[in-house]
Amino acid sequence: MEQKDIYELLAEKIGAAALGFTEAGVEPWADVAPDGIAAAALFLRDDARLQFNQLMCLSGLDWDGYDENGKGKSVAILGYNDDGSVESSDRVGEGDLGVAYHLYSHELKHKFTLRVRVPRATPNVPTVSTVWATAGWHEREAWDMLGIHFPGHQDLRRMLLEESWVGHPLRKDYQMPEQWDGVQLKGENLIANPFPVTEPDPVDNSAGDQPAEG
Repeated sequence: MEQKDIYELLAEKIGAAALGFTEAGVEPWADVAPDGIAAAALFLRDDARLQFNQLMCLSGLDWDGYDENGKGKSVAILGYNDDGSVESSDRVGEGDLGVAYHLYSHELKHKFTLRVRVPRATPNVPTVSTVWATAGWHEREAWDMLGIHFPGHQDLRRMLLEESWVGHPLRKDYQMPEQWDGVQLKGENLIANPFPVTEPDPVDNSAGDQPAEG
């Protein structure tokens, strides 16, 4: 089924929670209100015409640097200076956060993408882990890296970082720590060649065999 037709079925089911369908670009997607995502997920999985039995990927998004029309601008992503010290800035991210859901039906061989957008100050998106079990892992990663909270998740804790880690590293305004757990952190140029380039020593044939003359 074509994605626009899938969206029409979804909009008929969840009503005002279906916010629109975008066909531009490489990947069309449907925007859904946060309070409608659980109902949307259940409908997309269970309706016989759709049968989206697989959540291929759930990804957290940071729209910092984008305006309401989706136009982007460059924002300074902080890291480490050349000397290894932490880059710092007083800039605070202003863009919304969000979640993208990539779905697939093994039975019907069609795909569909959903997006949810939430305010940066209150990034709450109801869990879909009761619909697709794999979302349990994906939502934990989105919480860990971007600080998006998933009410209803049974075990929402960090997955890649320690629970004591401060902040969420994939937010565009994240500032790298100077130390963690008493260990000093220092940036390194990991793409630099660790092996110094040297010129080969000249060959000295004065004491050895001389090439034959022919």
